[in-house]
This record gives sequence, structure tokens and C-alpha cells, in this order.
Amino acid sequence: MTAYAYTAVGLGNASGTAPVSGTREASDERALRSALRDEGMIAIEVRPVRAMDALRSRVSKERVRAKDGAWFFSTMALLLENSVPVDEAVRSAEEAAPHERASALCARVRSSLRKGEALSDAVEGVPGLARPQHVALLRSGESSGRLSYAVGLVDASIDRAASIRRTLMGRLTYPALLLVASIGAVWYLAAVVVPSFAETLTELGGSLPWQTTLTLRLAGVLAWLAPALAGLVVLMVLLRGVLLTPSRRKRLDGLTLRVPVMGPLVWYSNAALVTDILATMIEGGSDLLDGLTQAHEVVTNREIGARLATARGRVREGAEAGAVLAESGVMPAMASTIVRAGLAGGDLPGGLRRASKFCLVRQEAIGERLLTLLEPAVLVVMASAVGWVAYSLVAGMLAITNAGGL
Repeated sequence: MTAYAYTAVGLGNASGTAPVSGTREASDERALRSALRDEGMIAIEVRPVRAMDALRSRVSKERVRAKDGAWFFSTMALLLENSVPVDEAVRSAEEAAPHERASALCARVRSSLRKGEALSDAVEGVPGLARPQHVALLRSGESSGRLSYAVGLVDASIDRAASIRRTLMGRLTYPALLLVASIGAVWYLAAVVVPSFAETLTELGGSLPWQTTLTLRLAGVLAWLAPALAGLVVLMVLLRGVLLTPSRRKRLDGLTLRVPVMGPLVWYSNAALVTDILATMIEGGSDLLDGLTQAHEVVTNREIGARLATARGRVREGAEAGAVLAESGVMPAMASTIVRAGLAGGDLPGGLRRASKFCLVRQEAIGERLLTLLEPAVLVVMASAVGWVAYSLVAGMLAITNAGGL
């Protein structure tokens, strides 16, 4: 049995009750989520409490690779868009799977469907197949009767994330390679070449200039610090589920929103998710309060989630939705203005769709700006490091020359 920490909300959370957090043992994450559903709750977050359990879950052979999840939702979106029933779509995907691993994940999803589970629950039961916000999108599609549209939204979300990653890798690969090569060169010069100058200078009876002395000391620190930091970063990534408790995550999310460039990027990204989910729910016949409840499960930033909960409470009390979404900070001012225009014109879903499109456009623009800033920053750091080592070497060479009377 594994100990898990969880945060869950009631299935009938129309009263706006606060999420429930606790710790419970279960055989796996899926079993805990299933037990919570039997008790009338939906798990928002489930994470192992112990570090070794978290590490095992990260390296488990049962976890699905990102590209397999992207292929699954792309295939499902295509099949459902052509009115293929869900079970038949999963069976067709299993038969058309490009490799055994993809076929196995389809078989696991289909097995859950045959037991009477919804697609969202079946997908949630396969570790790594979908992120929590994608599962929430599927649930909203099931609730509104627009599952094929929700699967399309998940597919589009995965495509956008993959596109951003490809752009990021493409723009930063060359500077990153230069940076790594420069770090290696700097380390070699500082750990091997500069000490040889120091030894020669000492034999000639001279003294090292402060620039060379500083570089030597930094090289000594770098020799053990670089591998230690690399190992620490890898460990923190693997164990982030244990280290990032709900309270720490909320504080970190709040700080992220205040970071220049990165904060607006996260804000627009979450606003696009919120408007998409609200439009899907309303078009399916649900009311705005149900849509806000589902949207609370979609947002990835806990600070925005808290703002959304506040906005939901005010809407329940009778406040105008567009004004509340703007005043509570759930979405940027222009996006909320678009929503209010749609509400005033009697086309709230259309206003929400237009606001979502606006947020996505702004997200892409901010992402480009971030890349534009990162690329020269990497080059400046690289040039500064190499320049400093070269300067310290020249200072050492001049000191040797003077000491030798050359």
C-alpha cells in the first residue's frame, strides 16, 4: 500500500463548499480516485507522500509517454468527430496503434469502458495519459453532451503545448549547446590551464593577480558544485509531487503571476482554459455556476483557482458574471470585456469563444517575447563567462612575464 495526499471536491459542489484535503493509503492512484468517487468526491490532486513512492511512480513502466498520449487524443478526436461511438473509437485506435505500447494503453482504456466507466475516468486510470485539466475537460464534455468537442479541445491543448516546446527547443538549442560547450571550456581552462599558470608563476617567485586568484577559487567550487546541482535538479524534478505540497504550490503559483512576462503567460493560458470550459458547459445546456465549478478543476494555477472560487460565490449571489470575472482577476481586462459584450448581446458562449481565442493569441505573442528575451540572455551569460576567464588568463600571463623579466 502507498500513502497518498489528496485534495478533492464534492460531486454536487453547487453549494461552493471548500475542497477537502487529507492523507489515505491505497494500492495505487487509480484506486484512491475510485474510492473518493464512491464517497461522492472528485479528486483534484493525488500525490504520493513518501519520496520513494513518488520516485517509483515517475519511473514506472506503466506510465504513458507524452507522445503516446498525444497520439491517443489525436486519433480519438478524429474518430469521434466522424460520429464513431466511444468504445468503437478506442477499439479502432487499438487496432491502428503504431506500436505495442500504444496498443496496450488503448486496451486499458477499453477495458475500463467495458466496466461501465466514463471515458474521463478510464483515461484518468492510465497514469500519464492525461493531465488533470484534460480529464476535467473530458468530464465537462460528458456532462454537456459534447464529448467529441471536449476531446478536440484536449487534442488542441496538447498540440499547442507541443508546438511551444518545439519552438522553444528550436530557438534555444544553438545557444544552449554554446552555453554547455562554454561551461565545459571555462571549467577546463579554470581547473587545468589557470592552475598551470599559477604553478609557473609561483616557481618564478611572483604572485597571482586577484583576477586569476578569483578564477581559481571559482573553479575549485565549480568542480564539485556543478555535478551536485545537476543531481539535485534531477531529484527535485522527479520528486516534485512530494516537495510541492498544496500550500507551497499555492504560494509558488501566486509568485509566478507576479513575475514579468512569465506571469501574463500563465494568466492568459489559464483564462483560455476557463473560457473554453465555460462555453462548452453552457452550449451543452448547463448553467454558468456548473461551468464555473468545472472550470475550477481545469485551471493549473492555484491562485487563479482561488480567484475563480471567489467569482463563483459572487455569481451565485447574483452579481453580473462579466464584471465579476474581471474584478476577481480570473482573466485579463480585455478578455472579460469580450465576455461582457457577448453577455450583453445574448450570445455568452460566442463571447466566451472569442475571449478564449483572444487569450490564445496573446499567449502566443507573450511566448514569442519570452523566447526573444531568453536567447540573447543565454548568449550574454556565455560571452561574459568566457570573457572573464580569458581576462584572468591574460592577467596571469602578464604577471608571469613581469616576474620572469621578459
